[in-house]
Amino acid sequence: MFLAGTYFFYNYYGVLRYDIAQLMVTLFNVIAIVFFVYRLARAVFAPRLPNWRLLPMQTGAARALFWVSLLAAIVTGADFFASKINEVMQSPLSLTVAKSLLATVIVGLLVIVFGLVRPYVNEDGTSRGWNSYFKALILLLGAGTILAAFLGYIGLARFISQQVVITGAILSTMYIGYLSAGAISEIGGFMNTSFGRRLDRKYHFDETTEDQIGLLLSVVINVLVLAVGIPLILLQWGFQWGDIRLWTYNIANEIRIGSISISLIGILTGFLLFLLGYLGTRGFQRWLDGKVMARGKVDAGVRNSIKTAVGYAGIALAALVGISAAGIDLSNLALVAGALSLGIGFGLQNIVNNFVSGLILLAERPFKVGDWIVAGGISGTVKKISVRATEIETFQRQSVILPNSELINAAVGNWTHRNRLGRVDIAVGVAYQSDPRQVQQILLEIIRAQPQAMKNPEPMVVFIGFGASSLDFEVRAFLSDVTTQVGFMNEVRFQIFERFREEGIEIPFPQQDVYIKEMPKVAVEQALPPAPAEAAKPAKRSTPQVRRKAAPE
Repeated sequence: MFLAGTYFFYNYYGVLRYDIAQLMVTLFNVIAIVFFVYRLARAVFAPRLPNWRLLPMQTGAARALFWVSLLAAIVTGADFFASKINEVMQSPLSLTVAKSLLATVIVGLLVIVFGLVRPYVNEDGTSRGWNSYFKALILLLGAGTILAAFLGYIGLARFISQQVVITGAILSTMYIGYLSAGAISEIGGFMNTSFGRRLDRKYHFDETTEDQIGLLLSVVINVLVLAVGIPLILLQWGFQWGDIRLWTYNIANEIRIGSISISLIGILTGFLLFLLGYLGTRGFQRWLDGKVMARGKVDAGVRNSIKTAVGYAGIALAALVGISAAGIDLSNLALVAGALSLGIGFGLQNIVNNFVSGLILLAERPFKVGDWIVAGGISGTVKKISVRATEIETFQRQSVILPNSELINAAVGNWTHRNRLGRVDIAVGVAYQSDPRQVQQILLEIIRAQPQAMKNPEPMVVFIGFGASSLDFEVRAFLSDVTTQVGFMNEVRFQIFERFREEGIEIPFPQQDVYIKEMPKVAVEQALPPAPAEAAKPAKRSTPQVRRKAAPE
């Protein structure tokens, strides 16, 4: 800023001659470049601050590399300024060649020294040099600069030496930007920056939002690094601003691949229009649901269906507008549509089936969000209806994603389709010694005393049959809200058990009585095996006696 301000005021008041102005501009440029290289080398190698060093290397090697980089920048800058003096003063060509020969040879030697430094340390304590490819490139640049200078190609030698310093500084700065973007994109990296901490104190973002902001900033930094670094390198290599602007315009407006033309600006415009349409659709959905339908006391299921339909229609419209703005001819998608229809016929028929089934569910509304349904052995509350699947939350708080085709092609029970009125049945069994009419009267008294049981239709008790171990009854009652049946049935069963115990009515359980019948003597003899013959004379056979233990009284 000081150099730019100085030149501006000197030039504004017209106190500089033309030749002095040229020398001043050149000198200021050289000072700025040398100062920039000095600060950059100090930041990268940090000869006095090892903990701040961007490259993990030995302190001695860091100091050597720092001074080599600074001396190369000073020599290159001095050569550039001296060449400008020779040009303004119209010095002999031999003087310019001799000066440039000396400067380029010095820079070449410094570059070779840079490549020969062994900055790293192995695990066993021995020093290690640069990567083999990087080292070969550095040595080739240094040797090429010296060889070109001695062969008489002074212009080529000066170009190489200047690019080693200036382009190397630009590439190093771009690399620092790349490292910064990578550090910010790490989990929790954005919050380690002062800017991130200020945002957190002001807006109190959660961890996920902070990571997303850090990832977005890392992308922006990488884009800026490329957008600034590449034009600067091209300018150093001799290209003009007009060429760079023309290339940028052609790349942004039209990239041809065969007969296909792609416009980056058109794609960006289409993406922005789609994003605006998507955000506008979401905002309109919230306004329609919260301001219009909520005030109109519209049913929650109807609100969900309308909101879903509006969302899909808005996104489809935004997509069409974005595609048109991107310059994509929809008529060219005919081949893609044909291939897609073929794929639908073979592999995507289930997806299309679920999609069409979802549209039917949204239109016919056999159930809505909040209904209690039973489908395919799954019982729970409908949480969300989309065009592909329906989300059902069971009473164990498990979310089940059920394809819409199964809800269309199979029977679905809806407990709360039109209202929440429903009947509950409670089975009860009593012993055969009980009086059925007394049992019926007791059950009626219990069920009629329940405040949740409706009076019309009236509760009833049905003697449904004679079981294997009990007389079977069924208590039937209607509830105004069938979703509360679990608590209702639980309380009724408690009261039935307590009342039966008071009345001495037994609730039986399955049991079996086993009776042992005495076998005839002949059958016992036939069942026993014959005795072995121990002598010639057959032994006298005795009749076995079956003894039974008397049962306790």
